[in-house]
Order: sequence, then C-alpha cells, then structure tokens
Amino acid sequence: MSIPQITLQRWIEVFLNILFWVAAVAILLLTTEVGIVENTVEDVDGVVVQETIEMGIFILPNFIGMISIIPFFYIVTFYLTPRYYSSKKYLVFSSLLLLGLADLLLIELGVVYLQNTTFHTIMIRFFIFYNLFFIIAAVVYGMVRHQLKMETHQQALEKEKISAELQLMQSQINPHFMFNALNNLLAISERSENAETSSGITKLSDLLRFMIYDTQAEQVLLSKEIEFIENYIALQKLKYSTEDPFEISLITETNDEDPKIAPTLLIPFVENAFKHGLDIQTKSFIHIKLEFKDNLLHFEVKNSKHHLKKTEFEKKYSGIGLENVKKRLNLIYPNQYNLDIKDDEHIFYVLLKINLTI
Repeated sequence: MSIPQITLQRWIEVFLNILFWVAAVAILLLTTEVGIVENTVEDVDGVVVQETIEMGIFILPNFIGMISIIPFFYIVTFYLTPRYYSSKKYLVFSSLLLLGLADLLLIELGVVYLQNTTFHTIMIRFFIFYNLFFIIAAVVYGMVRHQLKMETHQQALEKEKISAELQLMQSQINPHFMFNALNNLLAISERSENAETSSGITKLSDLLRFMIYDTQAEQVLLSKEIEFIENYIALQKLKYSTEDPFEISLITETNDEDPKIAPTLLIPFVENAFKHGLDIQTKSFIHIKLEFKDNLLHFEVKNSKHHLKKTEFEKKYSGIGLENVKKRLNLIYPNQYNLDIKDDEHIFYVLLKINLTI
C-alpha cells in the first residue's frame, strides 16, 4: 500500500470518527429534553393510580458523566480488542468489558448524584443501553480495524518476501558452481595440510548453503539459526590472531527446545557487533547470549565501541541492516517482540525478546 493510500485511509477514518460522534450527540440531544416531566393521576379519594415520566430523562448538565465513554471507546478499539479478542482470550476480554461498563455507570450516576438529581429507573436503563451501544460499536470497529491492519501487514510481508526472492535469484549466479569451487579449494587445502584454511572453507560452504537454500523457507529451526551464527563467528575469528586483545563469547541455552524462527533474523546484530566492536589496538569484547524458555526467545548482544574512521560507503549504508531487522520484526512478529537498543560512548547493547510458539 502506497503512502498516499495510507494517508487517504487515515483521513477517511478520522472523518468517520467525527461523523460517528456528531451523530451520537445528536441522537442523545434529540431523545432528551431539559427537565423531568412527571404525570400523576389520582382517583377521587386522592390515591395515586398512575405515575409516569414523559419525555426527557434528566437535566442537561448530567450528560457530563457520559464524556467518559469517549476514552473507553478508544481503549476498547485500539487496545483491548486487538490484544485480547484477536488472540482469543475471550474470558479476559469479556471481564474487562463488564468491568468497564460498571465503571462507566458509576461515573455517570456519580455525576447525577452531584447534580442533586433524583434517580429514576429509566435513567439507569438509559445509561446501560447507551453504554452497551458504544461498547459494541467499539468492539466491531476494533475488529474491522485490526483485520485491515493484519491484511496490510500480510501484503507488505508478501512484497518483502518477493523482493528478497528476487534479490536472492540475482545473487545466485550458479550456486552449484560456487559449491564445486569451494570443494576444489577444500581438497587443495587438505592436500597442503592447512587445517585452518580447510575449516574456514567448510564453514563458508555451510554459510552459503544456509543463505541460498534454507532462507527460501519462511521459517527455519532455531538450531539452524544458531549454527549459522556459530559458523559466522568462526569465520570472523579467522581474520584475527589469537594474540589480539579480543574477548568473544557465545552462550546458548535452549533446553533441547527447537522452535522455528524467521531465517537470518538475528545475524545482523552479530554482524554489527563485529563491525563496530573490535579494534586490534584496543581491548575489545563481544558477548552474545541466546536463551529460549517458555516460548520466549531472549537474544542479547553486547560489544565494545571504537571510534574508527569510516569510509564513504560505510557512512552511506551504516545502520541499514538494523533498520531492515526492525522492519522484518514489525512484519513477521507484530505485537510479539520487544527490541531494546542502548548506544552509549563505549558500549553498544541489544536485547531482543520474541514470543516463539512451538
């Protein structure tokens, strides 16, 4: 969906909201007159045989309490409905609506009490039915709005997937040729008895295989993603000497649970850490921790920061990887993740939590 379409959709939504509230106020005023008219009919002995309340329910200032329906209407629309109804938590959702209805009624009757107005049964009924009307309207509005939002997310996700597939196809000149070339290099390095080079080629081959084949699926096993990160770290370490002042650690705790996750979702944070976290002239560190427990993925990356001079290319494309991850998280895991990034002078810290249902 293009930006002009989104803007137009928002303006239409604002217009319909204004129209709805104008209609609601108009109906309220048309069905209520100022003051209460009581008709009392007595028989010849002065005994009341009929008592009615005609037209008008209560004096106009008592409407002030009904203003409280406005914030509750939007709380139901924008928060309660998408959070609880859409996730099928019907009991919690119904309980919160009933609690809200009771609170609204207490506020409205409290305003009437402060006006020193006599309570009437018809007044209480009016408040209840009027509040119910707005609550039902808010739920329907929230459901429609959430459904449209999910459809928009799905369309964006499909476009993102198609774009990624096209980029992947463009980069796949001939994957079989690449693997054959790597296998030839591996055979040469093994004949030369260069174990370090052989290990690097093997890990590079695994990385390419994962990126070319496994990333075509919408989700991969978390163990595959971890293996990808491990191979990436191992390759990065080949660039440096064991004497360099680096401290690099990767800790994984999954308790034999293996959920599925969007492929290559975590690697940009690791790439960013190696890009900005290591300096051979300064003591540096990269600490990575991945934990999965109770359907919650806890991914933490902490690295030292060094003010290294960047090339023009690096300045132009700096931060693009992290921005793409944020977009992917919003598309794939809406309302299911929390991303906390802290960037100070000496340390860069990332904490990502995703709800991954097995």
